[in-house]
Amino acid sequence: MVFCLASLLIAIPARDTTPMPPRPLSQLVHTRWTAKDGAPTEIRALAQTAEGYLWIGTLSGVVRFDGVRFVPLAPQAGDTLPGGGARSLFAAHDTSLWIVWRSGAVSRLHRGRLTSFGERDGLPPANRLAESRTGNLVAATTKGLSGFRDGTWQDAGQEWGYPGTECWSIWFDSQDALWAETERRVVYLPAGSSQFVDPDMPLKSHAGPADFAEARDGAVWMAELPRLAHTIPRMNDRRPVSEIAGGGLALLVDRRGSLWFGTVGDGLFRVLDPTQIGGRRIERGDPARETFTEKDGLLSDVILALLEDREGGVWVGSNRGLERFREGAFIPVATPGSLRSRILFPTRDSSVWTAAYNVSDIERVRLGASETIRNSAFMFTSLTQSQSGVFWSVADSGMYRMSGNRFVRLPLRPSNARHLLDLTIDRDGTVWVFDGSLGLLRLSGDSLVQVAPRGQPSFEHVYLFNDRPGRIWVGETRGPSLFDHGTMRRFDASSGAPANVNGFFEDRGGDVWVFSDAGLSKADGDTFRTVYSHAVYGIAEDDTGAWWLASRDGLLRFPPGEAARALADSEYRLTWRRFDQQDGLPGMITKGNTGTQVTRTADGRIWVATDSGVATIDPRALSQSIDAPPVLIETVRIDGRELPPAPVVTVPARSADLEIDYTAPVLSSPGRVQFRYQLEGSDETWHDVGARRRAHYSRLPPGRHRFRVAASNADSVWNGAAAELELRVLPAWYQALWFQGAMLLLIVGSGGAAAWAVQRRRHARAQQVLAGRYEATMAERARIAQDLHDTLLQGMAGVSMQLKAAEQALPDRPDIATETLIQVQQLTRATLREARERVLELHEPGLAHADLAQALAAGGQGLVANTSIAFEVMTKGEPRGLSRALETAALLIGREAIANAVRHAKPRRIEVEVRFEPSALRVEVRDDGTGFTPEQADQAQRQGHLGLTGMQDRAARAGGRCEVQPRPGEGTIVTVELPLAE
Repeated sequence: MVFCLASLLIAIPARDTTPMPPRPLSQLVHTRWTAKDGAPTEIRALAQTAEGYLWIGTLSGVVRFDGVRFVPLAPQAGDTLPGGGARSLFAAHDTSLWIVWRSGAVSRLHRGRLTSFGERDGLPPANRLAESRTGNLVAATTKGLSGFRDGTWQDAGQEWGYPGTECWSIWFDSQDALWAETERRVVYLPAGSSQFVDPDMPLKSHAGPADFAEARDGAVWMAELPRLAHTIPRMNDRRPVSEIAGGGLALLVDRRGSLWFGTVGDGLFRVLDPTQIGGRRIERGDPARETFTEKDGLLSDVILALLEDREGGVWVGSNRGLERFREGAFIPVATPGSLRSRILFPTRDSSVWTAAYNVSDIERVRLGASETIRNSAFMFTSLTQSQSGVFWSVADSGMYRMSGNRFVRLPLRPSNARHLLDLTIDRDGTVWVFDGSLGLLRLSGDSLVQVAPRGQPSFEHVYLFNDRPGRIWVGETRGPSLFDHGTMRRFDASSGAPANVNGFFEDRGGDVWVFSDAGLSKADGDTFRTVYSHAVYGIAEDDTGAWWLASRDGLLRFPPGEAARALADSEYRLTWRRFDQQDGLPGMITKGNTGTQVTRTADGRIWVATDSGVATIDPRALSQSIDAPPVLIETVRIDGRELPPAPVVTVPARSADLEIDYTAPVLSSPGRVQFRYQLEGSDETWHDVGARRRAHYSRLPPGRHRFRVAASNADSVWNGAAAELELRVLPAWYQALWFQGAMLLLIVGSGGAAAWAVQRRRHARAQQVLAGRYEATMAERARIAQDLHDTLLQGMAGVSMQLKAAEQALPDRPDIATETLIQVQQLTRATLREARERVLELHEPGLAHADLAQALAAGGQGLVANTSIAFEVMTKGEPRGLSRALETAALLIGREAIANAVRHAKPRRIEVEVRFEPSALRVEVRDDGTGFTPEQADQAQRQGHLGLTGMQDRAARAGGRCEVQPRPGEGTIVTVELPLAE
């Protein structure tokens, strides 16, 4: 037992706790900003203040950068901005920014206010500024040194025994010694001393202000144009001078001790450990020096400014723009070949195998090393490793096994297998193979034995996977299948199974997941449950239980248990952290025809494949951001006028638009910062606005409001305390309390006087309404009586004439008499029907139906009964409740139009359209009958037929209109439009 435990411990790779050395420049994340991105050009200086802003000094001014937006420095009202561009920038301990202009004037930017100093303030033209750890601010000027004390500048050169007549550059080292560049040499003032010391370091030439830096061993480095950079010995320091050949003025030692040089023609140099130079002169081509030039992607080989920010990024400024180098979360590993899809094959050690699309060679990659396995026999689409460590692959009709450093084809008995697509080896050592025509096969000796035929032959790639219980999963374009100890089950869409399967994954609990173009789904018995609905090309689980998903949007890290929470709660919203090129991935994750795009190796590292190579990360060393980025409120804009932020901002009365700009200065990954804001008193909840950095409000009510804004980092950690801004919205004169009180008294006082007049007017109006209703009722009854009179009179006259004719024909022509009597019966029935219709119109038509359309439909169906006329009612718009008067008018006019069409037009079809418009009700009755001419209409009116006139009069009384459009030979369109009350 002890031996087994010892063997197990030996087999588990121990985590290397040795700090990783600095990565080569080629493995750093390199980001560029040019004029196309809004970045400034002609950069001369860089600085970062305590809020996190990056400040950029250029020949045309100073620009502020929060990682997203470049904002030129603009003075507030009353402040003066010196012109001529910036020479140098300095961030002081009190969060202020000091600007040295090319004219020699100096400005201090503190809490949004700009204060400038010049010769009239006792400050000669300045070149550089420096500050000690105790807050002693010193300027290098054309007349020596000046110190800033109690808000004023004073000459400090005589006090300290400065040996030069002018000073080009100054700098405080870690021991608070002040180093100064005179016109001929370099001197320094030890901390606590009152006299400068000359270390006997003459300058080779005078080229202007240069940078100083201090290495980890305490050696002071200086950039000097003729010899680029060299050490400066202190007094009694007998170490030889180290020197790097070249020419430049920008110098930086980063937090890891690497020395960066910005040259004036040779690009960017870096020495990983300058303490190892040991007094040598490093020439071009020396392996101790890295070079990065325009050929490698640098914007310019002439570099004039360097800066390391608080997040460890190194910024480079040149005439062409701004650049940054930083270590990403992933370490990229270069692979040969051009851009193309690439896949990974996991192994049982700390290496991975990777192959590119349509390339026969395969790479074995480790951290810091790679090995190419030459192969010309086949293209790699599959690779698996047995328990004993032997690698297997299949292609076309052959099976291959690695022997030594090459793949050898196995001698198999002839079979019908011609399209071997994938293979897997289970825990018992059985080799399973899938053929595009035959289906699932098993290697038995030197033969391939079919165990489960394929339902439909296909030669697209298939993914095989064996789980812990020994089952074989098959992933195809049409969906997954499962071979469970002799039984093959195929799943289709009815079980929730996804199509276009890209592979399988078994988690720690033994659950099997299918990842596909449709997302990530869990196999649960005979069903599949999807928790993530975007394409997944690979999945791996790290030692912490987190899942890493390869997708088109990058590499996603799901926290431990995230998928289980999503399955347990359908309302749960998945959270993840996304990694992409900002984190060191060398390219884009693209779907390969085979394999996977992410895997875990035995040492716990996660590897991912892109179209530009592979990259790896140690999840255990992944920095988890605990603190959320600070939020700053930058600008308040009222109706287009900008105001600086203040504890309380007064918003003038009747202001229409209010805009508030805010930000979170995060330089490493600003695109991952998320914001939310709330205006207390106006917003009930927080507004989640993503990466947007502006809030907008319109016409805020008078009173006090509190604007709050918070931000979260890439790990969704939000600010504990949001940035706040008080808003005091002034009322207009008509919104003031005194005016509202006066208006209230006026209304109450005049209310009593107006009530009597209103009551009298209501009484008179009621009388008028009653009289109008009476007159309307009488007119309507007179119209219907007239219709009845016309109907019965004309009908009875016709009956009388027909009876007379029958009487005369009866003795001699009984057949004609019989036919005449039949016509009399038909005429009598028609006359009675028309009379009945007129009687029905005396009732309230709108009360018997749920709405107007139903009432018209019921009335119309009764009118066309026992006829061959097709009848249809249609409704358009959003139906709404109608007053009884409006409904009655519309129904009576519509039914009159239908009746006229039935009686006179001989139509084949009648259509009624009820349309609810925003401000009117529109009823349209259309028939395809004979129509009529204007002359026929006039003749009908002279004969006493008042149907058309009655419809128009009824519409007019309801405040609308009724139009009749006759189309002789084609039918008639009757349109009534009645207004809807608000």
